[in-house]
Amino acid sequence: MTPHGRDDVLRGLAGTQADWTAYAAALPLDAFFRAPAPGRWAPAGHLRHLTLTHRRVTQGLGMPRPALRVMFGAPSTHRPYPEVVTAYRAALAAGGTAPDRYVPAPDTDPTEATRTAVLDGYARGAEALRAALARWPDAALDTHALPHDLLGRLSVRELAYFTLYHDLHHLRGVQAALEPS
Repeated sequence: MTPHGRDDVLRGLAGTQADWTAYAAALPLDAFFRAPAPGRWAPAGHLRHLTLTHRRVTQGLGMPRPALRVMFGAPSTHRPYPEVVTAYRAALAAGGTAPDRYVPAPDTDPTEATRTAVLDGYARGAEALRAALARWPDAALDTHALPHDLLGRLSVRELAYFTLYHDLHHLRGVQAALEPS
């Protein structure tokens, strides 16, 4: 499904959260905390990264809209979901990486209690993000902008599309690393 409106993104985010939670909870504890290769994040790290990015997007969505207008102006692009995905993939292919503030800290306590805390943190962040996005009328998503570290200034709709794809991208990456064909 290619999302178009706010409600499509909200459904997609909820579905991806459910998929991530089910997948991560079913992993053996060692696999949840072990990086699949040097320089890669463990599934726990991916979830911590997503929690950090969700928090940042939620903060942006929670700002007063007139302040967003003053700070970031009107969006200069109105790309559909596939174009946002293509732009993000191109940024990654050009060497783009997560800024340090979104790099998860290494896990030092690989226990079931820590896994539960990681999953709970991700769930709370994902729910807060959806609640913040749900407060935006669909039409307002195209009239306000927020910054993105790799993609520049995006419309709020484009940032919502990115966030949905970003969660899927990380889930698919973990699945591919742990279940090579």
